[in-house]
Amino acid sequence: MLKVLLALLLLFSCLSGSSAAVAAERTVLKLAMYHSPPYYFTEHVAEPRGLSLDLLKPASRELGVSIEVIVCPFARCLKMAELGEVDIMAGLIKTAERESFLHFLQPAMMNFQSSFAFYGQQNNPNLIDSVSDLQGHSVAVMRHAVYFPEFDQADYITRVFVSSEAVALDMVHKGRVDYAITVEQTAAGSFGTAGLALSDLKRQPYHFEQQIRGYLAFSRKSPHFALAAPLEHLLEQHYKAGLFHLLWQKYHLPAIRSQATRYAAEPSAATPAE
Repeated sequence: MLKVLLALLLLFSCLSGSSAAVAAERTVLKLAMYHSPPYYFTEHVAEPRGLSLDLLKPASRELGVSIEVIVCPFARCLKMAELGEVDIMAGLIKTAERESFLHFLQPAMMNFQSSFAFYGQQNNPNLIDSVSDLQGHSVAVMRHAVYFPEFDQADYITRVFVSSEAVALDMVHKGRVDYAITVEQTAAGSFGTAGLALSDLKRQPYHFEQQIRGYLAFSRKSPHFALAAPLEHLLEQHYKAGLFHLLWQKYHLPAIRSQATRYAAEPSAATPAE
């Protein structure tokens, strides 16, 4: 009888351990990351690294979950987030369309002043002094990316969709498109990824400067969407404790302390997609 009880206890222990392992597997949050130095590195590295991971890892440990990085081109990352195939995507500008399938976690993971700049070939005689000067020319843009309203709404521009800023710059250098648009703050990294020097292309006179906020965004169709609110709460605590500012210094981003008063004067809206 004793042997039977011991056997049953051992079996129960094994089953309990198996259930715990399954539960642990279900607490993996998939983070979609694309290569965009100097903030996200997914190419030619031993393992993905970057600002989004540095921000998420402390919070994930407190939640008792782990982070799995899914490397993908920007457009594919965004589509996977829309479908709930990944839980979180990093470095997104907030738009009304994206809010229909993403919950943007406060506070913004990056907040800086930068210009959207245009680059053409050195021997291109045309100069871009306004958005309207792009009429009749082709511009390489990241698929599904947003830039600034005047450019995004200009239906007279011939857009050539690419997977990254680096590909856009390379296409300009090879004469396949007339211009590329980049965030100037990240241009040096994109030039480097493309194997180009800044002097290989001509920066156009026109640029558009604005406050750029990049967010971590949680898919409303994620099976783990219930974790969005507690994750956001932890990120807010870490922000107020100074972690964001320390990491911004690491990545050479300006620490905008005025953001601490209120992130965007918006209530949390962590509701899943219908």
